[in-house]
Amino acid sequence: MVSLERTILGTILTVIIAAFLGYMFTRETLWKRKLWYRFIVATMYFNAGIIPWYLTMLNLGMQNNFWAYIFPMIVNPFYIVLCKTFVEGVPKELQEAAELDGAGTLRIFWYIIRPVIKPILATIAIFAAVNQWNAFQDTLLLVTDTKLHTLQYVLYNYINAANSVKAISSTSSSASVADSLAHVATATSVRMTVTIFVVTPIILVYPFFQKYFTKGIMIGAVKG
Repeated sequence: MVSLERTILGTILTVIIAAFLGYMFTRETLWKRKLWYRFIVATMYFNAGIIPWYLTMLNLGMQNNFWAYIFPMIVNPFYIVLCKTFVEGVPKELQEAAELDGAGTLRIFWYIIRPVIKPILATIAIFAAVNQWNAFQDTLLLVTDTKLHTLQYVLYNYINAANSVKAISSTSSSASVADSLAHVATATSVRMTVTIFVVTPIILVYPFFQKYFTKGIMIGAVKG
């Protein structure tokens, strides 16, 4: 349930923020638009590292906190770039007509831009959902409360346990002990089981977004 909650909530927030920021970076009325956009893009190339990230999360009170799964991942510069490029392909006349009718920024975004850019939003939703579903390092570093453990972290522990069993069985001097451990679970069988658990939900969701995926990634990534 924790993995499902973080995937659904994290994906929704990531898509909304990427779409809105991508739209705002196309508006010439945004103060210091190019500066903020370059600042966002710069974070794609420069990373402080795991230790500063960990200390920052501790200072923000994110240890044993469900929101530690959500906040660090909802602003993704790559998704923002995709949305911005896609929005730039939307005819400006649509926004101008809405402004003449008295629509504000939020209304234009929600009723004019959002329906037009559904292909790129579906593409980002797939990327964000896969990232959230497969993540386990944040649990490993920040979460000790078993109630907040994700499926990926539990399966990660299972794989480590299976590898330990394999190591014990291979070094054991007793043939009977080795045989009994080998019949409990092999490392390969556990890996295959974990693979099925991890991949199946994504396989079930992907067909619903497939019709948007190719169009979204091609138009959102290349322009001109």
